[in-house]
Amino acid sequence: MNPPPTEKAITNGTAHDRGELQKKVASKKVSVEKIYQKVSQLEHILLRPDTYIGSVEPRNEIMWVYDTEKFAMEHREITYVPGLYKIFDEILVNAADNKQRDPKMDCIKVEIDP
Repeated sequence: MNPPPTEKAITNGTAHDRGELQKKVASKKVSVEKIYQKVSQLEHILLRPDTYIGSVEPRNEIMWVYDTEKFAMEHREITYVPGLYKIFDEILVNAADNKQRDPKMDCIKVEIDP
């Protein structure tokens, strides 16, 4: 079953707030079809992923990371995608929440295949 379509305000591919949009409509007599575009929930997520998970652009930042060769933490610059980091974090938080509800759970295993 497909999720219900959502509506979003778009002009020239850019989302606008309601007040700004009303000014454009009043001044230009823009048609409703050009302002609003019906898309499915999946299409909206793919069109605007930063609304749901944060930026999908790579970012350079100095962080503490584990060095597998030295078996130690080190403070260095890394490149990462905040949206991907958020997805990974959400999975771990959900697993930890599940542990609180299920006393039989005794392990959270994470495997990363580079």
